[in-house]
This record gives sequence, structure tokens and C-alpha cells, in this order.
Amino acid sequence: MIRHLLLDLDNTLYRASEGMDEGITRRMLFFVARHLNVPFEEAVTLRSSGMPRYGTTLEWLRVEHGPIDENDYFAAVHPEEEIEELRPDPKLRPFLQSLPLPITVLTNSPMIHAQRVLRYYGIEDLFVGVYDITFHKGVGKPHPEAFQNTLKAVGYSVEETLFVDDLPKYARGFQAIGGKSVLVDESGKHAELAKAEGFGLIPSIYGLEDYLRQNSDASSATSPRD
Repeated sequence: MIRHLLLDLDNTLYRASEGMDEGITRRMLFFVARHLNVPFEEAVTLRSSGMPRYGTTLEWLRVEHGPIDENDYFAAVHPEEEIEELRPDPKLRPFLQSLPLPITVLTNSPMIHAQRVLRYYGIEDLFVGVYDITFHKGVGKPHPEAFQNTLKAVGYSVEETLFVDDLPKYARGFQAIGGKSVLVDESGKHAELAKAEGFGLIPSIYGLEDYLRQNSDASSATSPRD
């Protein structure tokens, strides 16, 4: 029985078509180019070839091109003005409040970014907890310990948690430890993959209500966020 929701932050609580997704990726690539002292186009190629082996760009850089100043990386990728890349969504707060389950946020971004985004949408008080990449000492999703340590901290098991993310490799990581994953897929590009690998599939966070209704193993317990 599902009694708890574990949600990704970026491209999950807001749509991937928002400008922040493009902005974060662009700033990551500029940092890679600067850190490796290569042209931007080469940075794109190097990151593309390296990322399949790692959970994050930061992890890839640290392991294959370290040492790296983590604070410098976060400052470059998540400047204060990044928030201008989002648009208000007044429906998000009441929607999250309407969900019948407690919610935890698990993100591979740093806490300063997570707090900035949650504050922007006015939803920072709706969660059991918010766990960032630094909580996991730089080893985030899809590594098993990122999920396990987060769930231990909030007191829920893998079996009673539904994980929601926009990236297949993270959804796959949660299912590998015995959990159930739902992919947020705005464009539908992962439809066949989701079917083949047994992921749930929703076009945005707003599809979660119907998913929970259709999968009646979800708990009907009253949400603590009201």
C-alpha cells in the first residue's frame, strides 16, 4: 500500500518546458568548459559521453576530472537570477495540498536551489522533508543510498513509497531497490520505455491525482499538509 510520495524537484514540480531546465543545462556546460579548459562544443560532447555512468554532472566531474570546488559549481549553475526562468503556478499549492499522502522532496540540486524554487511557488511548508545532494555527500539519485537514506530520515519504507521523477535512470534506480516509480513526461517521449520497464507515466505533476485514483493501493489517509 502506498502511504508516502517521494517527489523530484526540477522538471517534476514544474514543467520541463519552463526556461529553468534549459538554463541549468547551459550553465552546467559553461562550467564544464571552464573547468576542463575546452571549447563549449567539446564540453557538450564530453558531458554527453560521461553522464550515462553517473547520477549528476558534478559526480562525473569529481570522479573523472577532479578535484572540483563544489561551492563554485553550485554558484555557477544556480545563481540567484535563475528564478527568473520560472513562471508562477497558482494552482500548484492547492493541488499538492489536495493529495492524500505525505510528500518528501528528493533532489540532486543543492539546498539553496531547492529552497529558492519551493519559496517561489509558495510550497516550502508542504513537505515532510526536503533532501538535497549535499545531504547525500554528493552521491545522489540513482544511487540506492540516496533513496534509502532519505526514506530512513522521514520514516517510510521503499515498499510504501511512490517515487516520481522526470528522468528514467532515476526512476529505474528506485525500482531497482524494490520501489514503484512514476515518470513525469511532458512530451510523451518515454511512453514506450515506461511501458517496457513498468513505470507509471503522467504528463505533469497534475496527472498524479488520477494515477493515485487509478492505482487504488494508495492510502486514503488524511494529508498532514492542510
